[in-house]
Amino acid sequence: MRVRIIGLGTNWWAAHSCDLNDPFCFRRNAAWFNSAGLKYGRRLRMSWAFPGQIRFNLTSNFDPDRPLRSIGRTFECAGPNFFDGRIHLLFRLPANNNSPDRYLVTLNERTHGHISFATSAWRSDGVQPISVSVRGARYEAMVLIGAMDWIETDLGRWILSADGRQIELETGVAERIA
Repeated sequence: MRVRIIGLGTNWWAAHSCDLNDPFCFRRNAAWFNSAGLKYGRRLRMSWAFPGQIRFNLTSNFDPDRPLRSIGRTFECAGPNFFDGRIHLLFRLPANNNSPDRYLVTLNERTHGHISFATSAWRSDGVQPISVSVRGARYEAMVLIGAMDWIETDLGRWILSADGRQIELETGVAERIA
């Protein structure tokens, strides 16, 4: 599966190799993770309604010093897997000249409006939640969508733009994510 990243979550962390004698253990064999989270001042809250994460390994050419450079890029991925109570999505290799099959989109209440997660009507059947944090009226949702999928909020229905670089309201009013 090829996935283009349109948006990333707030929560970042890393895991290093077990060989602490290696001076490059925090870079060479490290893995970087991202998921949905909510910032309250300096505090990060992970109030997962859908627990999950994405993972970048060394082979993905991910730069942890510049994570936003991965927005707009397409990667070869294994499909989402359910493991240890969470959804996992591994970004393996860059897929530079290939068109994406799916798109990783991140939504929040400030930009996209309120979503009623209690019902299944907030998304089309093809939308796959990866990580969703909800606390009161606030949320951050990382989801995989296809070209024909949609997400419903109180502002309207959000769809993928024709160029596949952002999501927009179905009425045609574009909301830039990247």
